Amino acid sequence: MLELELTQGKNKNQNIQIKHSLTGLLCNAINSIETSEANTYFHATQSPLLMKKQEDSPQKQDLEAEVWGAISAFEQILEALPTDRASLEALWNAYEQIGDFAKARAYLFRLGNVIVEEEDIEVARLLLEKVRPHAADDESARELLGRMERLVERQKPPTVSSVTDGAASDAGSRQHVKTPTTEHVRTTFSMADELAFAWNLLEANQLTQEEYASVVQDLTEMSAVESATTVSVLHVLENRAFKNIEKIMAYVSKECGTPIISLASFDFKPDEATPMSMDFMMGRGAFVFETIGKDALVVVMNPYDKQLKKDVETLTGRKCHFFMSLPSEFDKALANLKATRGA
Repeated sequence: MLELELTQGKNKNQNIQIKHSLTGLLCNAINSIETSEANTYFHATQSPLLMKKQEDSPQKQDLEAEVWGAISAFEQILEALPTDRASLEALWNAYEQIGDFAKARAYLFRLGNVIVEEEDIEVARLLLEKVRPHAADDESARELLGRMERLVERQKPPTVSSVTDGAASDAGSRQHVKTPTTEHVRTTFSMADELAFAWNLLEANQLTQEEYASVVQDLTEMSAVESATTVSVLHVLENRAFKNIEKIMAYVSKECGTPIISLASFDFKPDEATPMSMDFMMGRGAFVFETIGKDALVVVMNPYDKQLKKDVETLTGRKCHFFMSLPSEFDKALANLKATRGA
């Protein structure tokens, strides 16, 4: 059983690192259980932790112990910090993965209530669709959903009318486009999106279980340290000198319809990325490297992240075409832009 000590207010950075480490441990252990036996009964409606104990190997029992140890540790965190969002999210996901949907739902609702209390419009908007399916037969879910919808509606970002550049249409009138404000676009790294990226690679046999576990561990460690670097699965793989990174990029390129380009081949014009802040480009892993007419060509570090692509189009006000590049080329282009801006 894991034991930890958390203090409210003190040792904040240490507490953050503990939670990141526990998140990595939890993901690794659950996913190891899922993939440990090719003929397992593991489906969306059945927990591997409920299988007959006599069929469990010693390794699997150890993994289950790690899962329950991490769950227990997160629950201890909530005893000291009842509104800790990272712990609530981790427990919601963990119980959902192991098939205890009642507890998963309870932690989802607790997280939703915290989001509403803190008036976090960005997260509330994302969480709405997770709560909505439960509203049909759960009064507390209906109440929470109503509060979340009122919050989103009350702080709904205004729209502004912008006129596109270029020639007029055949009718001689300019085309008017409604674009959302950029005020509420998230600039920070999302562990969930990168874990989903890594999981896709594992499912497609592009990573072994051991490689996947190492990637998750590196992601948790990188995200726990405040530094001016982009955190992504591709960065982890390149930093590890992963021998199959080109094969993985080719697979993702085909899977996501995102061609691979070399940023070194382009004569970058600093003004092209101006609508996007350095915080957004570094935190989310996106970079405009060229414009063609009204369209923008953009490199993204996580082609699976659909919200990222939407946010880039919101910030640029252009139709965007997305590409992949090596992380080292991305970092160099971003560093050159930063130097040009004098940031």
